[in-house]
Amino acid sequence: MTSQAISDLEVKSRAFAGEIGDLLSRTIGAEKQIMSVDLGDRFVVRPAGSNAKERRVPLMVGGEHLADLNLSLDQTLDRSSDHLKTVRSDLVVYSALDRTPLIRLEYQADMRKDPVAHWQIHAERGAFSHLLSIANAKDSRRVRRPHDISTVHVPSGGERFRPCLEDLLEMLIRDCGVDYVPGWEQALEEGRMRWRVRQFRSSVRDLQSQAAEVLEQQGWTVVPPLTLQKDRLEPYRRW
Repeated sequence: MTSQAISDLEVKSRAFAGEIGDLLSRTIGAEKQIMSVDLGDRFVVRPAGSNAKERRVPLMVGGEHLADLNLSLDQTLDRSSDHLKTVRSDLVVYSALDRTPLIRLEYQADMRKDPVAHWQIHAERGAFSHLLSIANAKDSRRVRRPHDISTVHVPSGGERFRPCLEDLLEMLIRDCGVDYVPGWEQALEEGRMRWRVRQFRSSVRDLQSQAAEVLEQQGWTVVPPLTLQKDRLEPYRRW
């Protein structure tokens, strides 16, 4: 990667860190600084702090500290070197009681075995464990830890259609009673629209011939470039 590309990546990543910090401030009132940290081949956007525990963002319920949010988003530039690309994200909600995860939303572009994007729920339910126990007895190679539901990776849309931080924050506010600040709904709607439009634009760059076909069907006149780019289908095949 050239020094110019590194410079472009830094500028774009720092701007994205600013967006995340503004989102957390406008929704849950978080005062944690969000930084873009240079890791050499990529930048990672995460809360300030010298270790993982210090980087957690407190989640309050009725003014009481009951949980924490940790977030980390690894970023590079895409294959054109023009657009920011998140290659890995970890969004984790921890209990403040025992410091163990409650729920995780994870994405890793180069994932080989598990779904590229998935939820993991750290919980227990007898009927689910019963199913996993029987499955383990039948084939322990596939179901290795039948009493640990967090080993089940729930697919969530792959690289392009995965949930965003705004979705997790709205769940925490609406379903988990996390404290919020006035105007939180508008902040989430704006952020979610920004995220989905970016993903849509990425999809158009991936599938240019498909996009052109749809536009022509809608009455547009589309003039192809001199050099046609082959459709990038991999994100739409993978689990």
